[in-house]
Amino acid sequence: MRTKQLNRSEKIWLWLIPILLVIVYFGGVIHYQHRFLPKSEVFGIKIAGKTSSQASTILSKNIKTTKYSFSENNKTILTATGAQLGINRNFGSILTHLQNGQSAWSWPIHLFTKPTASLNKSTAIINTTTLKQFSISTAAKLNQNRHASHDATLAFKNGKLVTTKEVNGNQISATKLASAINHSVLNNQNTVSVKKTYDTPQVTTSMKEFKQLKNKLTKLSNVSGTLKIQQHNVKISKSEVQSWIEIKDTSMSVSAAKVGKTLDKLDDKYATYKKTRQFKSTARGTVSVPAGIYGWSINQTKEIPVLVKAVKEGNNFNKTVITKGTGYHEDGTDIGKTYVEVDKQNQMEYYYKDGKLVMSSAVVTGNPNKGHETPSGVFDIWSKQRNATLRGENYATKVSYWMPVDDTGVGLHDSPWQPQYGGDWYLSHGSHGCVNNPPAFVAKLYAAVSVGTPVIIF
Repeated sequence: MRTKQLNRSEKIWLWLIPILLVIVYFGGVIHYQHRFLPKSEVFGIKIAGKTSSQASTILSKNIKTTKYSFSENNKTILTATGAQLGINRNFGSILTHLQNGQSAWSWPIHLFTKPTASLNKSTAIINTTTLKQFSISTAAKLNQNRHASHDATLAFKNGKLVTTKEVNGNQISATKLASAINHSVLNNQNTVSVKKTYDTPQVTTSMKEFKQLKNKLTKLSNVSGTLKIQQHNVKISKSEVQSWIEIKDTSMSVSAAKVGKTLDKLDDKYATYKKTRQFKSTARGTVSVPAGIYGWSINQTKEIPVLVKAVKEGNNFNKTVITKGTGYHEDGTDIGKTYVEVDKQNQMEYYYKDGKLVMSSAVVTGNPNKGHETPSGVFDIWSKQRNATLRGENYATKVSYWMPVDDTGVGLHDSPWQPQYGGDWYLSHGSHGCVNNPPAFVAKLYAAVSVGTPVIIF
């Protein structure tokens, strides 16, 4: 068999092609010694064949237009540029890192594959103000047709404890969105998962704290009580107690203010302090007497903590209400049957003991024509003093018997300077507001009454 021999031309090409390939290869090695290899990219921006200086210029011009994608359910729902997000880069370290990971000797391989270089740390420079503004405006725009999440709740309705399950919505949290963008950028990623930015419920029925609270409230929902006020046994229903309980997230408290509102209602109905009274007078029948300093009300400062403690512990309560002031009697009386009565219209004073009239006398009350009218109201003798000096704007008067009844300086005392008592004498010679008593009468009255004796002036 005869072998075909190569002609001269074919022999030349057989030697020339390898030589050309070697020349091209080494030419490429020389070319890429200080340039980036073929298909080199940084954040999607092509820098192949460029020097570090050239690449830095290109990146600076293009990095702010780099696109960042926001994906949800495998769809891109939004894109934004680096400029919109407030992102910039430190390109020097990026390019150095990438260049150090390349070898000019391998340039032919990268004609077909991209050079890779792992960035171990972020080169991002983020303007937090711009990022925050973008996140707020974007969340507001995307949330227009989205459903909000709702926490699981516990509440008393119609006397029963009602559980409402949490709702998982798809509204975007501006704070979480900013955090997700920040995370992606710092990890040199160009995609943000929107689903991770949903504003999720903070309280769920599966939480340990929620279950514990539900068990506690179930026990408290059965608490009720009775408050004894004088001869009345006032029932405090379960629903009323439930209204005192405030529930927030996975905690509860018994509201002192709400307990106080319940006690206010009881005060309005039963207490006597600051209330007008119907009084059966000696000479004028039943008269209306305005409030004075005498009377009682519920002592909320002491009562509220007792009730709050009982409810918190889940205990029913049955107790006598704690009061303050004067005149509280369990039989329901207020003024009682022992008191001093001052009738300004008739200028008379009476002392009743155990319901019987013990003594009476004409008196002189304050002069209304000079703006010194004796105040009307229900008061009490809160002190007894012998040989006192009464002082006013333009007087200092010594008296032998002094019994103050209000908090403005008005009281009962002897008045040896008065030549007469009763009638219309007070209209021209009335006192500065006190009740002037004949010396002999007030001496007996002083000995008969005790501190705390009610004084009704009308």
